[in-house]
Amino acid sequence: MTLDPDTAHPDLVLSSDGKQVYDTNETKDLPVTSKRFDKRASVLGKEAFSSGKLYFEVQVEGKTDWTIGVASESINRKGEIKLSPDNGFWTIWLRNKVYEALASPTVVLPLKSRLQRVGVFVDYDKELVSFYNVDTADLIYSYKKCCFKKKLLLYLNTSSNNNGQNSAPMIITPVVHKINKAELRSVKEFAVEVTLDPDTAHPELILSEDGKRVHHGDEKKDIPDNPQRFNDCVNVLGKQGFAHKRFYFEVQVKGKTDWTLGVATESIDRKGEITLQPESGFWTIYLRNGEEYEAFDKPIVRLPIRSNPQRVGVFVDYDGGLVSFYNVDTADLLYSFTGCCFAERLLPFFSPCTNVGGTNSAPLIITPVSFFD
Repeated sequence: MTLDPDTAHPDLVLSSDGKQVYDTNETKDLPVTSKRFDKRASVLGKEAFSSGKLYFEVQVEGKTDWTIGVASESINRKGEIKLSPDNGFWTIWLRNKVYEALASPTVVLPLKSRLQRVGVFVDYDKELVSFYNVDTADLIYSYKKCCFKKKLLLYLNTSSNNNGQNSAPMIITPVVHKINKAELRSVKEFAVEVTLDPDTAHPELILSEDGKRVHHGDEKKDIPDNPQRFNDCVNVLGKQGFAHKRFYFEVQVKGKTDWTLGVATESIDRKGEITLQPESGFWTIYLRNGEEYEAFDKPIVRLPIRSNPQRVGVFVDYDGGLVSFYNVDTADLLYSFTGCCFAERLLPFFSPCTNVGGTNSAPLIITPVSFFD
């Protein structure tokens, strides 16, 4: 979902990727067209739809006034506009610290908490538009039996920036697939004991005596090389191998700027440079530079993270060909490798990465699995 600059009021500034919009109170010299709003600080989405289901999320954090929803492609865009279903608008807004649905008549929305992100769901064929508080998963309001006669477009109104008091942008954010805590608890039922195998650890890694912690120590220890040991990449495997069963474990990554976690087949190459992809026997995700989360799939997949994980859960359904990663604290599903073909035992895989001059010195810690998070 992206914003259409050809529809944007001249006071609005859109980001180059079409995902953000804010008001400046400075009118740009833009061509006057039939598509452009000339009075309200509004903008429409580029993508129109006339069937099926649609969902998108918009960040409104830091704003004091805004309007969000969908609108008919044929709406009036000139002069003062009444935002009502009769005029082709299905929206909610924040005005003067009050949330309302702009139905006829308007409906005051008694919310339990201030909205930071709003989810908008449309079922075109069932004539439904629903709004959600993304952070609490609460249903805010639903328009039912809507009369959709034209294509629908995303509709945003930033309102005036009010001398800087309402200057925060509205941002179309990536949608993170989530599971609820009840489902995460069901995954945790497959928790297993995992400890680190010192015979596989790169010589610069330091493992705790109980085999639960590992960090990079910068100094290469004088220890015997063997076929099991990583000699170039700062990796270590778990002692326990698993086949034909489901298993789950959790790892604390708090305080780290770089790490890689997942599972690997027992026969992986452990010498020289290694490509961490399923074809090479690795199913992993990683963090780089403190903010870049990616899955080592083919091709590599950028992960839209809404909250930086402090603990990562790893779940494997061996016979189901599934490897899934979770943010334990939020119950978000971070990524799933599906359709995996496992032909041998799998081992937990860990890389704390180099300590980067001390900025990434925090350890990876295999933590006990709690059912009360």
